[in-house]
Amino acid sequence: MNKWGKGVMAVLVALSLAGCSNDGASRGQPAVEEGLPTAEELIDRVAEAGRGLNSYVQESQSRIASGIPAGGGDADFISDTTMTTEYILDPLQMHQTATMIIGDKEPAETEAYFKEDSYSMLLEGLWRKMPDSFLEDLKLTVQVQSSPVRRMEMLKTILPYVNVSEAGEEYVLKVQLSGEETKELERYYKLQYSSEEVAAQMLELVKSMSMEYRVSKETYWPTGTSEELVTEEMLNGDGAYREVKQKATISQYNSVKEIVVPEEALQAAE
Repeated sequence: MNKWGKGVMAVLVALSLAGCSNDGASRGQPAVEEGLPTAEELIDRVAEAGRGLNSYVQESQSRIASGIPAGGGDADFISDTTMTTEYILDPLQMHQTATMIIGDKEPAETEAYFKEDSYSMLLEGLWRKMPDSFLEDLKLTVQVQSSPVRRMEMLKTILPYVNVSEAGEEYVLKVQLSGEETKELERYYKLQYSSEEVAAQMLELVKSMSMEYRVSKETYWPTGTSEELVTEEMLNGDGAYREVKQKATISQYNSVKEIVVPEEALQAAE
């Protein structure tokens, strides 16, 4: 796989995560506390409210630990990233700035712009444009992760594993799958990637996934997420685990009016 291919997969994984468990959600229909909406009712309300949301700002922190031996132990590779992402949903646009720290190295600053027909990223002081062959999967991933409506469509594919609770002025949707339960994620991933091959690859790697999705009781707009994905990959012929954890807060609803891509990003080479 060329350098863009590896980079795209890293971006897709980062975007596909934007974990908490609840024992009642493991099998069968999720438990419902008295006075709370069911998971399906809440998902429908969030999806409907999401149609009135056209822009927002997301602040997120993520950690990727790779090369964890199957029997446990220290990771070979750890990266910590903080990101600020501006989204406009119609037409779909994104501006993202990030700071990444890998191991004990100095922080690396990156910036990226996404429009429906292009994706440009600033790496090591140079702007590069993503080849069109990778753009469709990235576009669909951005659509899914930025839109409350699309995220709720995905949650409906694993409805028996979704639990509802409340915390102050928020409702909380929680999901946890592990072991054989992860096979239930087939439709979940097919909604996220335009390529069935990529979706199948992701499904094959997943060992566990947990997610918490918080929404305002007043507006039913999202306020934050907390997610964890564990995958197993072959490294040098041995199985090794990768853990991706991300927390995000969402605010400044409908405040982003314009995203202007700088000329040097528009003129960047692939």
